[in-house]
Amino acid sequence: MKNAIKYGRVSSDRQEKEGYSLPAQEKLLDDYAAKHDLKIVASFFEAETAKRAGRKQFNEMLKFLKKNKSVRTILVEKTDRLYRNLKDYVLLDEFEDLEIHFVKEGTTLSKNSRSQDKFMHGIRVLMAKNYIDNLSEEIRKGLKEKAEQGYCPTKAPFGYKNIKLKSGRRIIVPDEETAPYIVKAFELYSTGVFTYSGIAKILTEEGFRPNNKACTKRAVELILHNHFYIGQFEYKGKRYEHGQHQPIVEPELFFAVQKRFAQQFISRARTHKFAFLGLIKCSHCGCSITAEIQKGKYIYYHCTGKRGGDCKKKFIREEKIEAAFVEFLKQIVLTEEEILDIKNAAKELLKKKSEFTELTSENLNKEINKLRRRLDNLYTDRADGIISEEFYCQKRQQWQDELDAAVIKLETSLRFDRTFMDDLSRLLELSKNAYSAYLKESDEEKVKLLKILGSNFFFDGKNIVIEAFEPFDIIIKRQNFKKLEEVGFEPTVRVNVRQFSRLLQSTALALLHSVVWTYLYFIR
Repeated sequence: MKNAIKYGRVSSDRQEKEGYSLPAQEKLLDDYAAKHDLKIVASFFEAETAKRAGRKQFNEMLKFLKKNKSVRTILVEKTDRLYRNLKDYVLLDEFEDLEIHFVKEGTTLSKNSRSQDKFMHGIRVLMAKNYIDNLSEEIRKGLKEKAEQGYCPTKAPFGYKNIKLKSGRRIIVPDEETAPYIVKAFELYSTGVFTYSGIAKILTEEGFRPNNKACTKRAVELILHNHFYIGQFEYKGKRYEHGQHQPIVEPELFFAVQKRFAQQFISRARTHKFAFLGLIKCSHCGCSITAEIQKGKYIYYHCTGKRGGDCKKKFIREEKIEAAFVEFLKQIVLTEEEILDIKNAAKELLKKKSEFTELTSENLNKEINKLRRRLDNLYTDRADGIISEEFYCQKRQQWQDELDAAVIKLETSLRFDRTFMDDLSRLLELSKNAYSAYLKESDEEKVKLLKILGSNFFFDGKNIVIEAFEPFDIIIKRQNFKKLEEVGFEPTVRVNVRQFSRLLQSTALALLHSVVWTYLYFIR
């Protein structure tokens, strides 16, 4: 009984469906061996799709043949199962004493085979090679067509996963577990505070482990440069801007990050422009905070110390300042539900105010007309010599001041009614989008936004202390109260109604403040 080995291969799901599965091949070869009195001493079967020369099981078979010179018989289904390319043919041809049985083709090839048989075998090898080449070409065409239709034909990047539908079609969808890490990477980098390494460390600590390993600096870099996250992809050197997959990063955030990349390549020879100069003051002496670069790359802020003392000796890194501003902006946030409720509350307050305004306007118009008549009569009395010049000047100034004040009150009231809801909408929109807007802006625009939201920014020698403008301070206080309530604490300080009533002034900002205050502390 002659010793023999079995070899089988499948290269696609389609081949499995068409009956070329590995179990089917193995049964065919076992039946053949039993029929021809051959003893199977080793088996080599593999499933693969790559076209590159060399395969694990094919190479293992070659090693086995070199080591076991007594085994020189190979059983294989047919020619294209054994060879993928001419290199495979050459590697086997080096074994001059091999006997290869192509079971389905009913042929056996050995050194004693007729030249005609060897010629026909060579033809089959070329045909197998041509089949593979044609198949590869068709696959390339199919992948290109898929790309043209907006479907990325390659493996999904981190944050997405490849899934197979019941129809057999493969698509790419966001991975609910990893997509939030991708978004956070963009958000962190856009602040200008964090490096690749810093972001990698944060993501790893929070559970992001690409390929079951700790997140690396290189992984973060690849993520932040990948247009796939905004609905685009690249294939064979061409960028497709209208991918069918769902974006997981907002375009504004993505391009804000790319803008920061571009800024890094601006010549370092120019004078450094510190982001927060002129914004922060020392809480101890009131002097401005200046900045300097240490060790060639680290930016530190400190008091100018112009008024003496030890203020100048206390430093704070720019990254820590930025982190304080980011945390401040995160607190200025209202949900869509809260915004809707505040608008409804404002409409009710405005309705009640309008009822009062009608009466107020009527009274103001009466007052204005009365004062105008007085001034007219005063002028006439002076012309007729009824009153003295001294009395005329005294009363004219008094009544004119009263008239101007009444006109201003009337105009303010009417203008407020016209613009109140627009002003409120802008304020609420800012409350909703301040944080995201900050992430996208340049350093200059960031400072402008901070000046809109905060009245004072101080460095106390250790931290940045921020005083928010009304009504943003109320939103922050509400957020802090909500955090306490979530952990079971009842706020010990409640808003005094008398204090609240004193805030009801006639200016638009004051009433905006009042609306937010009323909603957050009374209505809710």
